[in-house]
Amino acid sequence: MVVVFLPVSGPVVTSVTITGTGFDDSSKATGVAFNGTPASSFSVDADTQITAIVPVGATTGPLTVIDGEGTGASLVDLVVTPSPPPTVLLFDPSSGPVGTTVTITGTGYTGASIVKFHGRLGSFGVNSDTEIVATVPKRATIGPIAVSTPGGTGTSLTDFTVLPPTPHPRSVSLRLRLRLVATGRVAAPGGFDACEVHAVVKIQRRGPKGWHASGRDVTGGRARYRERVSDRPGNYRTVVPRRVVNGGQDLCRRAVSLVRTHR
Repeated sequence: MVVVFLPVSGPVVTSVTITGTGFDDSSKATGVAFNGTPASSFSVDADTQITAIVPVGATTGPLTVIDGEGTGASLVDLVVTPSPPPTVLLFDPSSGPVGTTVTITGTGYTGASIVKFHGRLGSFGVNSDTEIVATVPKRATIGPIAVSTPGGTGTSLTDFTVLPPTPHPRSVSLRLRLRLVATGRVAAPGGFDACEVHAVVKIQRRGPKGWHASGRDVTGGRARYRERVSDRPGNYRTVVPRRVVNGGQDLCRRAVSLVRTHR
C-alpha cells in the first residue's frame, strides 16, 4: 500500500489528502493515524484517496492507513506545526446573569481546555473549530472572555456584562391549628414555580429577646407547608429566606408572614 499525502505540514485540524491504492476495495480502509495518534475524522473518497483531519495530540511522524490486510505507512513524516492561538471575535448574548448560555465565535477552538469569564472558569462544549457554547459561572464579574487551547489563549476585546439575577417577590401565609400545627402557602407573582416549590419555611416564635426558631419545613409540589411545633402560647410568624434559583438567573426574595397569636 503506497501512502503519500499533501500538505506535508500543518497544525492540528489541518485537512490532509492521502493518496495510495486499495483504500476502497474489499479490504476497505478502517483507520488513519498520525505518528500513532488515531484520526477521529477521516473519509474514504475513492479507492485511491482519503481525506483526514490532523487530530489533537498528534506529533511529527509518519502517516499510516489501516485496512483489512494490514497497515501502510508513509516514507516521509508529516510535520505537525504549532497551533496558532485561538481568537474570540464575538459572543452572544453580550450580557446576562450567572447561568446564562453564551455562544462564542472565533477560530482555533479544537482542543479547547479552558473558558474563563473574567478569570472565572466556566463549563463549556466545543461545537466546532469556530464555535463554543459556555455557561456564565458563579461569582463571575464584568470582564473579557478567554479561551485556552494547545496553541495558547485568546481573549475578547470587549467585556461580557454580568447582570444581577432577576428578582421575584414572594409572600407566605400562616395559619395556626389546635395542638399547634403551622400551615400555609408560598406564592410568587404569576405562579413562578421555582420560587414557590421546594422553598424552605422557618416557623418562629417571639420570645423576650426576639424571634426564635420553632420548626422548619419545605414546600411540596403545591407550594404548601405543614409543620407541628411545640404547643406554647405566643406570637408566631413564618419566614422564607432569600434563594437564588435556575443556576443563578433568578432571585426569590425573602418573605415574612403576618404575625399570628396562639393562646
